Amino acid sequence: MSREKLNKEIDSEQTIYACWLDTVCWLSSDAKYKLLKTAGDTKSIYNMTEEKITSAIGAKAAERIMQHKKCNNPARVWNYIMKSGISYTYIQAPDFPARLTDIPDAPFGIFYKGRLPDNNIPSVAIIGARKCSDYGKCMAEGFASKFAQNGINIISGMALGIDGISQNAALKAGGKSYAVLGCGADVVYPKSNETLYKKLIENGGVLSEYPPGMEPRPALFPPRNRIISALSDVVVVVEAREKSGTLITVDMALEQGKEVYAIPGRCMDALSAGCNRLLRQGAIMAVAPEDIISDMHWEMRTDSTKKIIGLSPESGELYAVLDMMPATQDEVITRLRMKRSALTVSQICQGLLELELKGIVVSHDRQYRLARE
Repeated sequence: MSREKLNKEIDSEQTIYACWLDTVCWLSSDAKYKLLKTAGDTKSIYNMTEEKITSAIGAKAAERIMQHKKCNNPARVWNYIMKSGISYTYIQAPDFPARLTDIPDAPFGIFYKGRLPDNNIPSVAIIGARKCSDYGKCMAEGFASKFAQNGINIISGMALGIDGISQNAALKAGGKSYAVLGCGADVVYPKSNETLYKKLIENGGVLSEYPPGMEPRPALFPPRNRIISALSDVVVVVEAREKSGTLITVDMALEQGKEVYAIPGRCMDALSAGCNRLLRQGAIMAVAPEDIISDMHWEMRTDSTKKIIGLSPESGELYAVLDMMPATQDEVITRLRMKRSALTVSQICQGLLELELKGIVVSHDRQYRLARE
């Protein structure tokens, strides 16, 4: 047997034992790391005596491990995980996400469906209010779509509101998105996002540090936020109330040394209070996804959408200056002139009509915006 093949078999065996350890309910990551430091590897943890485990992490935790050992052996646990369509990796495995290794309270292991995020591909966390406004929805869709079109992954929590909206938009734009759950990777929460859950598995992944079958509980969501921020290069807050769970993710991102961007909102709007407060505290303002792409020195792809849609040249010019936020005809003309477009008012009106008839643009009170898919 070659040395490389032998090493792979050893890695695989250690991963199976790590998976067994990670299915011990309510055993903290800190306890698992203490055991790993004491034993040296995960198989050796399994073979530790109760006395040695107690000495390392205490009697209560040791009792949980020994009870788990009586009921489940590593092979049985691993076979159950695999049959459930769930994959697993842990801190010492070659495929463990590099972005997670150096953060405070790094997860010991990750259960996932689909794929793991590629560490070499830029990623943005888009987070915000569950009960968002139309403005927040438009901004989340617009930012996520543009990032996806430029090959940037979207990381979020698959929650109602901004999280789910941004992830849906990224997938519709042909990009990849990854959800970090506050429950087991095989548990769909919220149930209303079941369709999104399935799409994420096909075009990204669903990740959790919690064992399969773990039901969502309030205490599980704040810790998962550190994984959302860790997997991302930057965090973008779209809408948040002044006292919001979203701001927990912001705190964790700052602790990890990540840049935090906030989308400004109206001063009297409660849903924008959190973002506006972040801006006063030093968060970076983002009024367009291009701001972030430029700041991070990521490559901006050329927009080939109008070629795919097959628009006339005039309508193609109009499509390029429209987005998810409504704009009056005068604002559309101003945008075209800034791009040195030579379209006449008559051509602009005809082009807007063509876009409407094709369902690409919708209008209300003489304001035009891109249609939501």
